[in-house]
Amino acid sequence: MAAPRDNVTLLFKLYCLAVMTLMAAAYTIALRYTRTSDKELYFSTTAVCITEVIKLLLSVGILAKETGSLGRFKASLRENVLGSPKELLKLSVPSLVYAVQNNMAFLALSNLDAAVYQVTYQLKIPCTALCTVLMLNRTLSKLQWVSVFMLCAGVTLVQWKPAQATKVVFLQVLVASTLLLWSSIQTTS
Repeated sequence: MAAPRDNVTLLFKLYCLAVMTLMAAAYTIALRYTRTSDKELYFSTTAVCITEVIKLLLSVGILAKETGSLGRFKASLRENVLGSPKELLKLSVPSLVYAVQNNMAFLALSNLDAAVYQVTYQLKIPCTALCTVLMLNRTLSKLQWVSVFMLCAGVTLVQWKPAQATKVVFLQVLVASTLLLWSSIQTTS
């Protein structure tokens, strides 16, 4: 039996890559602006909490749409949420880590330049790559390894001399991130 054909076009993949890149950049700039303006500051924990509540409501809405009826919706919630507390506990660990990460992002953007923050934030990619190789016994392509090392070099240069290196290294990290995402897209298709 033949494998199912991938119906996602290259143009759509590039569109998704561009949208995700623009969203990440806009998020960082907007967050930095709101945290450093002279107006009264908001609580970062409140912003993170509201974001998570919105995600929860959207997830419940999608589940309700997929199940189709109120009875199946309730049964699905009962089975998958209330019926398996051990799984719910397992999911709470990354959720808590993600909440801490989001709160730390607010703190970092309150105290760092947006470009330095954005470049340093990209360290999550090499960490994830390393964990994937060490813990999941996966392999990375040569292009992925080159991209990981370019990211690490860029972050090192930015931290070494932030004022002089930020503009050039920001472009280097952007290229490395794009290469890494592109190679990931290619290996999944």
